[in-house]
Amino acid sequence: MQRSRQWRGCRSAGRIKSLGLAALAPLLGCHQAPPTIAAIPRTCGTLLWEAEHTGVERVASADGYTVYWNAPMREDDVQAQIGVLTGAISRGVEGVIITPVEALPLRTPVYRALERGIPVVVVGTDLGLTKDRQLAYVLNDESRGGQMAARRLGEILHGQGTVAVMGISNQLTSTAERVRSLETTLAAEFPRIHVVFRSLALPNVSQEQQVAERLLAQNAQIDAIVALSEASTRGAYYALTGLDKTSAIHLVGFDQDLLAPLRTGGIDAIVMQNTYRMGREAMTLMAKELHGGTEQTHIQLQPLLVTRANMDSAAVRETLDLSWFSK
Repeated sequence: MQRSRQWRGCRSAGRIKSLGLAALAPLLGCHQAPPTIAAIPRTCGTLLWEAEHTGVERVASADGYTVYWNAPMREDDVQAQIGVLTGAISRGVEGVIITPVEALPLRTPVYRALERGIPVVVVGTDLGLTKDRQLAYVLNDESRGGQMAARRLGEILHGQGTVAVMGISNQLTSTAERVRSLETTLAAEFPRIHVVFRSLALPNVSQEQQVAERLLAQNAQIDAIVALSEASTRGAYYALTGLDKTSAIHLVGFDQDLLAPLRTGGIDAIVMQNTYRMGREAMTLMAKELHGGTEQTHIQLQPLLVTRANMDSAAVRETLDLSWFSK
């Protein structure tokens, strides 16, 4: 169902009269403000999610839309994200692009937006809501990401060794799929590589660092760490650096915005989702829906394995494009 563009910015006759301009009221009329799309990532101010902002803005500005960009201060603050979403709907936005902090708590507010006829594009994780004309998904291929991490381990460990996995989250289907694919691929292709430690995702970097420090203090036989999130990757890297073990233990991370250690070898590889392109695809779907609808409701993009060898490539530079203010 195509939504009509709302008229905003109209001055009422009462307001004009209060300013002593009643005589000019017939001449002023109303003007049509650009339709506004709310784009709500997990948090702001990081390479990972500001690149999504760039992708959304590039398409929105070309198609005549305004972007309302807002997010929680922390990536684990699901209640704040729900508040941003509720506030955006109250502002009268035409559509919502949201990257959920957690899947289950976001289902109800997203469903309420759909009930009000507001199209929603969900980025990054499946909410478990049935796709239809007004609900679409733009997802990273997490199964492929898990395979990439497993095969990188197979290469750097020469097919045998012990691995710790950090940052496992049951709140996001995306992270759950990463670890499932990682372990399935290791078992099938590298049976002599064994996962000997697993830890659940914690809210921030300092807590993940403490987990990594305890792991390293208690287990001297770890050959590599796989960190499934930005926070766990940073935490593991800081722990390895503090204990002077970056050369002894390989680190394969996900979603990292700390890329300099790739060049020095402090981090072996990062499996990076292209949030820039995810933002572009999400805004493209939204624009098509608002212009009459689209049958496409699911897009899956491929992640990129970033190492010292390719970190300066055009493909990696695209994922780090933060010039959202340029057209």
